[in-house]
Amino acid sequence: MSVSPWSRKTAVVCGASAGLGRDFARELARQKVSRLALISRSVENLDTVRGELLAADDELQILCLPADLRVQSEVQQAAQHIHRDFGSVDVLVQAVGQSDRGRVTDVTDSRLHDLIEANVLTSLHALQSFEAVMSRPGGSIVLVGSLASKFAPRYLGGYAIAKHGLAALAQQARLELAEQGLHVMLACPGPIARADAPSRYDQIAVQRDLPAAVRLPGGGAKIKGLDASQFVRDALRAAASNKPQLIRPLKAQWLLWLSAISCRLGDHLLRKNSA
Repeated sequence: MSVSPWSRKTAVVCGASAGLGRDFARELARQKVSRLALISRSVENLDTVRGELLAADDELQILCLPADLRVQSEVQQAAQHIHRDFGSVDVLVQAVGQSDRGRVTDVTDSRLHDLIEANVLTSLHALQSFEAVMSRPGGSIVLVGSLASKFAPRYLGGYAIAKHGLAALAQQARLELAEQGLHVMLACPGPIARADAPSRYDQIAVQRDLPAAVRLPGGGAKIKGLDASQFVRDALRAAASNKPQLIRPLKAQWLLWLSAISCRLGDHLLRKNSA
C-alpha cells in the first residue's frame, strides 16, 4: 500500500461507535494515523471499537470520549481534551446522522426538529468546536451527508430537508474556512450495503402506511448498495485532494447535472428511479 496522506497524522471521528463512523475509524487506523480520537454517546461501543483497533495495531494512540454531538458544551469539552492530549487535529470526520421515512405532509414539528438536530446541529457543533484546534494550513473536515443532501425523493419524511440544510452548512463553511487554510468536504453516499438493509424500515413503513418499496435502502432508490469500506477510502482520498464534495454512486452525479439543466427532467428521473 502506498503511503497515505493521513499517515502519522491526528484524526478525530465523531459517531465512531457504529455505521460509517466506525468504518472511518477502521480505515484511518489502517492508513496509519498516529493518534485517533473517537467520539460517540456510547462508552461501551467506543471501548469495543478501541479494542478492535488496538488488536490490529497496538502502537496506535487512541482516545475515546463520550459526547452527544447535539450538545455543544459536550463537543467543546471533547475538542479541548483532544487538543490537550494530542495537539492539533489534521482530519475531522463528522458521521453522526439520522434517517427517516414518511410523507412530507405528515412530518411533525418535533420530528423535523429532531432530524435537524441529528443531521445539522451535530455538524455545526463539530465545526464550531474543532475549528480552533485544526492544523493550519492543511486541516480537513469531512461532513458525512447523503444523496438526500442533493435530492429530495418521495417518502423520506424530514430527512432530505435536514440533509439539504447540512449541504448548505458545508458550502458556507468551506467558503469561510478556506481563508484560514482549512478545507471542508461534504461526502454524499447513497444506500450502504448492510445486513439489515432489507428490513431496517419495515416497522416505520407499516406504521405510516407507506409503499412497500420505501422499506428498501435509500427509500427504494434503484441503485446498488455501496460497499462501506470502499466509500470511506474514496472519501478520505477526496478530502486529501481538497475536493469540495464526493457523490457515490457516480451515476447520481449524472442525475445531479441533469437536474441542474432541467428541473422537470430531474423530477422525472427521480420518480422513475425511486419508490
